[in-house]
Amino acid sequence: MVRFLIPSRDIATHIEIKASPAHVWRALTETSSFPNWNPLFCELTGSLKIDQTLTVRLRGNGNRRGMAFHPKILSVVPERRLIWVGKLLGLPGLFTGTHEFELIPTDMGTLFRQSEAFFGIMLWFFDVETVRSGFIEMNEALKTRAESLQ
Repeated sequence: MVRFLIPSRDIATHIEIKASPAHVWRALTETSSFPNWNPLFCELTGSLKIDQTLTVRLRGNGNRRGMAFHPKILSVVPERRLIWVGKLLGLPGLFTGTHEFELIPTDMGTLFRQSEAFFGIMLWFFDVETVRSGFIEMNEALKTRAESLQ
């Protein structure tokens, strides 16, 4: 019954990329190059394998370093899907985000979908819609990078 009192929100964005899922996957998973092109995540370290914990740093404003968090990988399907879950302060129910990157083959290349399902009491105080623009910026930058890798 308590779960119904805790808010949840979802954000989903997508973009058509004129590159194969293999090229998009390569661009997405070459995490050491994130500082050069990714406007959302300036750092991602760790192994992209199930049950591994990553260190992900959001890009800050100006000269500030952005917030770091430590999500756990839930699913990796090469050239198709990458899912991680992060919890604020490691506490369930406070602010949890399950982030998904999905690559869907199309006649033109790849439909890239980036989404996040948020859950927790902090949603009473934080408008997750503010992250949508960061997802869109990253999608556009990934498109540019993946199309240049062909």
